[in-house]
Amino acid sequence: MVLASAPLRAQDNPPEPAPQKPDTPALETPATVIDGTAAAALLGKPVQSLKAEDLGRVVDVITDRNGVLRAAVVDFGGFLGVGTRKIAVDWRALHFPENGGMDRLIAELPRDKLRTAPIYKEGEPIVVIGAPAQPAEAAPAAPKP
Repeated sequence: MVLASAPLRAQDNPPEPAPQKPDTPALETPATVIDGTAAAALLGKPVQSLKAEDLGRVVDVITDRNGVLRAAVVDFGGFLGVGTRKIAVDWRALHFPENGGMDRLIAELPRDKLRTAPIYKEGEPIVVIGAPAQPAEAAPAAPKP
C-alpha cells in the first residue's frame, strides 16, 4: 500500500521563531546640547592685541596627549595672506572679550613680541610664545635649629 502525501502548505508549517539574542543593553550615543551663545569654534577667529590691533587669525590648535588645549596657531601679520607666518600662542595668553561675544580672541601680548616669535612648523619642536608667568613656588622653609 502506497500512501500519497499531500503537498505541504505554508500555514501547515509556521516559520521557526528567530533565534533570541542574549540580553544586551541598547547602545545609545551620548549627546550634549550646548547653548550656541556659550561656546564657539576657534578656527578662523580673528586675534587682536589689548590695544585692538589686528594680529591674525587662528588657523589651528595644539593639544597635548590628554586633550588639554595648549596653544593656538595664529597666522600672524602680512596683508591679504602675503607675508604671514604661523606662530604658536599659549592658550592661557588668549581670552574672549569680557564685554562682548565670542567673535574674536584677545592676546595679552604686545604685537612686537609676536612679531619676533619663532615660526611654527608642523612636525618640528613647538615654541609656544606668551606663556603667562607661573607663580614661583615657595622655597621650603629652613629648618629651625
